[in-house]
Amino acid sequence: MSQARVTSKSIAVLPFVNMSLDQENEYFSDGITEEIINALTTIDGLKVISRTSAFAYKGKNEDVRKIGQVLGVASILEGSVRKSGSKVRITAQLIDVQDGIHFWSDTFDRELTDVFDLQDEISLLIADQVRQNYGHLDIDNSLTENHTRNVLAFDLYHKGRYHQLKWDTTNFKKAIQFYEEAIIADPKYPLPYCGVALCYSYLFYWGAIGKEEASYHIQTSLQKVRDLDNQIPEYHHGLATYAIMHNWDYQVAHSEFKKVLELNPSYTDTLEGLAGLYILSGEFDIGLELIERALDLNPLSSNHHFMKGNILYFSGDYPNAMLSFEKALDLDPGMQLAVERKLQCLILMGKLDESSETLGVRDFSRFQALDRGYHGNEISTLSEDVEDSLQTWKLYFSVYQKDDESALSYLEDGLQRRVGIYSCFMHDPFLKPIRNHPRYQQLLGSYGHQQFDASPLKSTQKAEAAKLSASDIKTFSFRLDQLLSDQKVYCDPYLTLNTLSEKIDLHANKLSWFINFERKKNFNELINSYRVEHFKKMALDPAYAHLTLLGLAYESGFNSKTVFNNYFKKSAGVTPKEWVKQNQQGKA
Repeated sequence: MSQARVTSKSIAVLPFVNMSLDQENEYFSDGITEEIINALTTIDGLKVISRTSAFAYKGKNEDVRKIGQVLGVASILEGSVRKSGSKVRITAQLIDVQDGIHFWSDTFDRELTDVFDLQDEISLLIADQVRQNYGHLDIDNSLTENHTRNVLAFDLYHKGRYHQLKWDTTNFKKAIQFYEEAIIADPKYPLPYCGVALCYSYLFYWGAIGKEEASYHIQTSLQKVRDLDNQIPEYHHGLATYAIMHNWDYQVAHSEFKKVLELNPSYTDTLEGLAGLYILSGEFDIGLELIERALDLNPLSSNHHFMKGNILYFSGDYPNAMLSFEKALDLDPGMQLAVERKLQCLILMGKLDESSETLGVRDFSRFQALDRGYHGNEISTLSEDVEDSLQTWKLYFSVYQKDDESALSYLEDGLQRRVGIYSCFMHDPFLKPIRNHPRYQQLLGSYGHQQFDASPLKSTQKAEAAKLSASDIKTFSFRLDQLLSDQKVYCDPYLTLNTLSEKIDLHANKLSWFINFERKKNFNELINSYRVEHFKKMALDPAYAHLTLLGLAYESGFNSKTVFNNYFKKSAGVTPKEWVKQNQQGKA
């Protein structure tokens, strides 16, 4: 997997390891991980890797530096969860990807009833550490929104999520059972209703249940969410999914997807869904921009790579479409539609040959026949008992047998029945021979020519904390210098941005902005630069000759040998030992 572009203020939260004696508590550790990811995504300016890509490393013992390069992040959070009776222990540690240093770690022992506040506490501590190490962020006093305080409901909801995210019909049905139990435990908890709606949408889309049954459960569930809290992203995503899968109401879907992104710009499933809608309007550049945003946050999503390939495919860029389909298959070798799209690209580029059969498509002979027809050769009749699956076979074969009326009847029937594989017919390259037919133009008028509101998304950025005035900058600059130079507060190994903000009497968000934009450093760079200079003075002072270099480092405020050595070498260009040797010789 290629390396992603690394953003400094960025983090991936790897799946917390389940350390409970009961392995069935796996869902709980997964749920804690997901809640922390969701909390961190509320911080403007912080890139947080999506669940799908983070969970690709579940159970894998890979070097965090390699993981960080693949995901394009500067820091990685990993940890563990141990649930025992009414108690929970969570350990967490934050790692710098560049050098592999653990620059923060902690252990939290709580009653299970305190798990909601604990998630917020951990998320805030992580956010503070990222800000101190990588640059300014405005951080709210709380990052989580507790939709329930009922531990049983929370527990059952995450059991439902655990099964839903296995993405098969059996587990969708199991998920629905847990979601319904969560609703019984707390009828005012909106998220289980969203889970029910999404599961029924996919059960219908995959043909496991009928439209009437699915519609009843989806509409009932979404109505409950609307009454409880219609300002959660999951509600609007559910409405958009229902509009697409059940009604082909793309205008409603477009509107609801935009509402999701106004609430949460990092909702990658919505970015993918919205990108797909722009295939229908032929605005491929907008679709590519959206799917690239999704891939930046979720680079290991096979679905996102497939969507990018689809946009390129329908826009006519077949070579680059193939590359995206190949990336999707690297991540999910069983994605049959990606295999078939790749074969279609080979046909369109005139490169299909016998070796293409090794790609593993279910019926390669159909693609061979389509290849002959597309390139002007005669093809045989497709058997009447062959059903369309991932491709519109009856339609394609009729087109290249020059049976336009049959082809258009198949197309009209598919569109009337709202069969998903027909939805992008207006850009399907294999339908080019019938595009000028009057019946095709009528269908295009009824089902094509989608146009969406071109207005940009409403700003999702919170108003930046007011910058300090020139007089305030002068005042707080004096106070900061006094604390650092005169009072030497940096010698306190437990000094944080928050404790320094209390000493200087300036809100942490404003102090963070001041240090980053006025002193041109992040908090740790500023404090450690003072600690290094303090160490240098002590190291050359005979009065401290009885102390080891590490002892001097601790006296200067460092509380980690690794952090001290790395930071010193980064700033001085040599190790502490070499620096002392060089400067003692020079002094002599």
